[in-house]
Amino acid sequence: MSGESLILFAIGALLAGVPVYRFVGWWIEGSITGGELALFACTYIGLLGLLLASNSAWLAFMALLLLVSGVLMVPYIGDMFNRRALRKMDEEEMYRARDVLAADPDNHLARVVLAERLYKLGRLDEAIEHLEYAVGNSPGISRLERGKLQSWKREQAYAERKLVTCPMCGAENPGEARQCIQCGSPMESFSALKQWAAQEQVVQKVLRLWLTVMAILTLLGFVFYLLPRDIQGVVSIAALVLGGWYFLHRMGSWKQTV
Repeated sequence: MSGESLILFAIGALLAGVPVYRFVGWWIEGSITGGELALFACTYIGLLGLLLASNSAWLAFMALLLLVSGVLMVPYIGDMFNRRALRKMDEEEMYRARDVLAADPDNHLARVVLAERLYKLGRLDEAIEHLEYAVGNSPGISRLERGKLQSWKREQAYAERKLVTCPMCGAENPGEARQCIQCGSPMESFSALKQWAAQEQVVQKVLRLWLTVMAILTLLGFVFYLLPRDIQGVVSIAALVLGGWYFLHRMGSWKQTV
């Protein structure tokens, strides 16, 4: 074991300390499961093992790059886990409110709680239906929640009109507008991209893909390290050839479509 390996291991341990500390905290809070914590821990242990035992400079570089990216991704991963935990809490409260209403349909306070949970889960029409019933049948709740009901109805009307906001000047435009009616900026591509990103949960999918790629690269790095040196050379050359061929192939396909 060389001094360079020990230095790389120390740097990697410092880099891994931040995300691992956060993962343990999320597990204690209940934001992630024990299986997810074990997956994250094994991935970072594998990367540290590569730094400590690998004699390949590019493997050590890849391991360090993954560790650095792990530190940079911590805020985004934490935001994803927090949203998932909050959504789970909202769903649990929604089911409890439904159970209360099944036993007592005139429990207007439970209906307000149900409406708020439905609103947070993005089910605006159902939320308005329940809140409107509670406001219409309880004078006390009407005084407290009528403003919220009107706000939700405006939001519903806004969604039904399919208005979009111009990214340049902030003006409201019809959903089918191709250019902003105020400043003339293109609208179609922006609104389509925003709608697609929200519907497809792009941020969550990117984070899951990053974690998957990180684990796969760690496993492949260990396998590569176990190979004899001459086989490592052949595999490296083959990987470069295949990567270059794929890149040129994709570039050719792209040029044909332009």
